[in-house]
Amino acid sequence: MQTRIHTFTSAEPMLKVNAFIAETAKELVIIDTTLTMSDSKALRRMADDLGKPVAGVLLTHGHPDHIAGTYNITPTGNIPIFALPSVKKLMEDTEAAKHEQWGPMFGDEWVPKWVYPNEMVNDGDTVKIAGLDFHVMDIGSGGDCDANSIWLLEDENKVAFIGDLLYKNNHTYMNDGSILRWIANLENLSPVLKSFNNYYVGHGGVCDFADMAKQKDYMNIYCAEVLKATKGSGIFTEETRKAFEQKMISLFPDYGCQFMVSLSADRVGRELISLSHKN
Repeated sequence: MQTRIHTFTSAEPMLKVNAFIAETAKELVIIDTTLTMSDSKALRRMADDLGKPVAGVLLTHGHPDHIAGTYNITPTGNIPIFALPSVKKLMEDTEAAKHEQWGPMFGDEWVPKWVYPNEMVNDGDTVKIAGLDFHVMDIGSGGDCDANSIWLLEDENKVAFIGDLLYKNNHTYMNDGSILRWIANLENLSPVLKSFNNYYVGHGGVCDFADMAKQKDYMNIYCAEVLKATKGSGIFTEETRKAFEQKMISLFPDYGCQFMVSLSADRVGRELISLSHKN
């Protein structure tokens, strides 16, 4: 049978994160695992309903909304969980802080313990699993966090699982910085991704090559509006932050994740000003 890609979109209302199941004739591969207890259990039920064993899990990056749910996919880590060493390290470095930051907000929905990758891969490796060949690319900090990868499935579907490299019709989380590297990655990866039919992303619908340019445009506009709102200082007041947020929402009125506009503003402002002050 041709590989089927199933999309699971979380019921959690703020992020509405995606996870994916690649279904082959005999086995399944899960790509990313959602954030909350309810969503990751629902993802596991979706996999169980397909009636085939899970051969492994692929993780694109180390943010909680993409890795926390592994706890309910394989609680003891008894199936292969593939990720870059940098993704595992980011998880190790941030788990305690994320529990402290978000646990009280999510309560019983917060996953109490993370299950870590147990199969390390490096840039350029090919993982052979469930009869499929997944090619991994390490794109470093040029995404929405400090450790990012994309997974290319070069079967008859020609699809790419790219985590949060693109936010389809959603305001973008940029609070971890490296905005210019992110824009550079979009440019550098274009020749590779151009040959793939569909891109499966962490937030929003399925993307294609045209969405690469849309993401770059969004980020360039965001940076320009930060400087405009702060008169070049990169430092917001309560009044200028509100005006900036309203401006971005008016420019992209149909985009989801509106809370991210203000969330990322200070970090982007600091990055832009630090770059402008370098000789």
